[in-house]
Amino acid sequence: MKKSVFALVCLIGAIFFTSCNTSKFFSQKASDIQPIALVESYSYITDAVGDFSTYYLPDASRFNQLLITDIVTSLGMPIKKTVTVDFDAEHKGSKLDSWMYNLVDISANKAQHLIVPDEIRNAVRNSGCRYGLLITDVGYSKNANQLALEEGIEVGMRIADFIFNNSVEFSKETEAYLNGVYALVFDSQTGEAVWYGSRPRRYEYNPLDRQSLTKQLTSLFKDFQ
Repeated sequence: MKKSVFALVCLIGAIFFTSCNTSKFFSQKASDIQPIALVESYSYITDAVGDFSTYYLPDASRFNQLLITDIVTSLGMPIKKTVTVDFDAEHKGSKLDSWMYNLVDISANKAQHLIVPDEIRNAVRNSGCRYGLLITDVGYSKNANQLALEEGIEVGMRIADFIFNNSVEFSKETEAYLNGVYALVFDSQTGEAVWYGSRPRRYEYNPLDRQSLTKQLTSLFKDFQ
């Protein structure tokens, strides 16, 4: 019985791990996918997620974008050019913006059927590269006031729990930062996806820290290294 329970737990853990860290080639192998044009990332960094007041941070998003460009071009991938597309993440709501943001919510299997918008496809094709690399980074970095407020609320809830239930539960619900990275490589001649990978949002990753972001991106693009 114990062995069965242990095996079930291991199976669930394995499924969870593989579902959270996915990458998939659709038609070609890594060595055939070149040259690649890196499209400057769609970076959507806010001051928090799930709070009553969440604000897009343009300076933090731009810094995240610059970090991603610098890190990815140092990973040894066959990137020949870097191109810019105006996603306008600050004024979220355009079709192009929504398309890039939706890379967060799809699986590798669904990514296979994506058709890259003409604006992005043409930017890569005009660079002289056949393949384009798209990266979406969505995360947050809370400021000191937000953390202090959340910690105060949590302490108040613990006190109330102790008064009414004579117990105290400790948790790690107040997190300073969170980040996730999602990427797609596509063929500019056809507009079709040839590879998709993701490293979903986790609390341990800071979108504004080079070491943290390097760890995410190295893991994300291991198929090409």
